[in-house]
Amino acid sequence: MNQHALCLGTLTGMAELPPGAAEIAVEVERIGASPGDVGERVPELLDVLHGLVPFQASALYVLDPERGEFEPVSDRGYSETAAAYMRTPEHYREMELLGMHRDRAPMCVRDTPMPPGELPSWAEHLEPAGFREGIGVGLFSPDGHQLGMLTLHTDTVAHPTDAARDFLGLLAPLIAEAVDPMRSIATLAGMVGDARAGCILTRAGNLLPLPGLPSHPLLHPGAPLLRVAAESLADGRVHATFLCPYQPDDGPDGHVRITLLPCPYSSPPHLLAVVLVSPPGDLRGLTWRELEILGLLVEGWSNQRIASGLVIALRTVAAHVEHVLTKLAAPGRTLAAVRALRLGLYVPRALARVRR
Repeated sequence: MNQHALCLGTLTGMAELPPGAAEIAVEVERIGASPGDVGERVPELLDVLHGLVPFQASALYVLDPERGEFEPVSDRGYSETAAAYMRTPEHYREMELLGMHRDRAPMCVRDTPMPPGELPSWAEHLEPAGFREGIGVGLFSPDGHQLGMLTLHTDTVAHPTDAARDFLGLLAPLIAEAVDPMRSIATLAGMVGDARAGCILTRAGNLLPLPGLPSHPLLHPGAPLLRVAAESLADGRVHATFLCPYQPDDGPDGHVRITLLPCPYSSPPHLLAVVLVSPPGDLRGLTWRELEILGLLVEGWSNQRIASGLVIALRTVAAHVEHVLTKLAAPGRTLAAVRALRLGLYVPRALARVRR
């Protein structure tokens, strides 16, 4: 049974339904399942939820777990100081104190386990701005990790009603689906049809599972290829691909192809890139050594520097370079480097056996 059917099937079990409950559930499910960017879905989603809770201010945040902060996908109706406070680690800790970091029922201001006046967000920002009630609900992925939080605030104690609060709890999985960044990230990863493994690289260097693909022995925290990945994207590339030496336990030395795709703009800011591992593809007859030398040509190394770095004779380097030019049908080393970069036919220096 899908989430939509589960939500609508539960309606008959509620003691009291808010007006238009079925229609609201259908619209939320439709928006959550629609294609497109998260930033496009959220405003439409909030418009529908306004029919459930007539709020004066709303915010939908995604969680940056590495910094312990909420990043807004949309916030409107709050003062600049209130909006700024709600993005701070202090506000996140406040939500933890209320238990909002756990998958639990939505909580109105009247439901808080402590006097609202003891909460800085309410006492210092929201109540002075004229808000009299509000509701917050954590948004969680199917596997239980927190994606973010939705807050709605009103200028009357009459809203949200108890029925609206309870119904918002039923809608929470559908809302979470609408903002789950893994949907667009998995779609992005699917563009590399021969990918055999992958992960998501965060800005702090941590790794997250990539839906639909296993991990790989080369993908572990601190792996050299992840440093190469971060540096490649820091150079402003839209995407990058290169070769990485790899010897499986049951096979000979070889290479795998690494493809880097920046996470979509709408993804939480702590997510940096999708890292995919594929078979190496057509290497144009380039040898292991020639692929290393191409990596150095990409960085602009001279023949003399290559000879020193690889500890080989200068005439040997010259011979390798000539072979590279022939195999890439390039009239000069600069064009060979450009083609190698475009085709991903090189081993970056950080992954090669090169003396610094």
